[in-house]
Amino acid sequence: MNIINKISIITLTYKNLHLLSNAISSVNSQVIDSKYGVEYLVVDDCSPNFNREYVESKLESCSFQCRLIINPKNLGTVKSFNQAILGSTGDVIIPLSADDEFYDENVVGNIIDEFETSQELIITGIRVPVKDNTELNPLPLIKDRHFFQSRTSLLNRIASRKNIISGASTYYHRKVFDEIDFFDESYRLLEDYPFYLKALASDVNIHFLDRKVIRYGTEGITSSGQINPVLKDDVRKSYRYAISLGILDYSQMRFVFYSKILNRNEQIKFSNLLKYPEQFLYLCFLKVIYIMKR
Repeated sequence: MNIINKISIITLTYKNLHLLSNAISSVNSQVIDSKYGVEYLVVDDCSPNFNREYVESKLESCSFQCRLIINPKNLGTVKSFNQAILGSTGDVIIPLSADDEFYDENVVGNIIDEFETSQELIITGIRVPVKDNTELNPLPLIKDRHFFQSRTSLLNRIASRKNIISGASTYYHRKVFDEIDFFDESYRLLEDYPFYLKALASDVNIHFLDRKVIRYGTEGITSSGQINPVLKDDVRKSYRYAISLGILDYSQMRFVFYSKILNRNEQIKFSNLLKYPEQFLYLCFLKVIYIMKR
């Protein structure tokens, strides 16, 4: 039985302290049964000109036990999150990005209830992207939620197409790190997708909580139009890992390699056009459909 006595909420920051106030207020608003201990960790990954006094003044308003941790050097998201988990003491780990906020005051309590009822080690909920104070379509999309009914279907879906599980709205019982280890630190910025591949391939379910859990800021590194080249490398590496799991059929492997691993210049290289003609034509077809819809 997965016992829960304490909750650890973790916010990682890097050059985004101007977004932190709403996250802290959101944590402070949570209504959580007093039988559970709660700690809130804010971990900064060595931001230049970090304003410690500002953050500490914001944390003073929080009714839970708070800790501010400042990494002495920049570690990257993956290693920073691992160290935060190792330094935490909760049975359940609840990440909350600096530019996100819990959807309402009952979210953490509902997450705890879902862990206790389902006895799963990983739970993911619905995130609601927000742009210019307007809520956009909740994610994962309704048409994709049926994949969570089957571990093998979910694994095949995220390995062969696109990850539909957001690290911003996914939560962990500490036992999962004993079972399959922590996030892979050979990646620097992408902790969630390769971890989900590994978890599902290791027979660990990712349980779907059918409720809105966060308002998701659209200013983050994976939300903006400008994607960090380090993140791009992490994504390509994760798709190579997906192929290595041996769960994809021949056509799926060709699709993933051509569309997810090769960059644009490599895709239109003559030798690759000869080797993957059907993939080139398929991507052209998708582009035409996209243009027509617009």
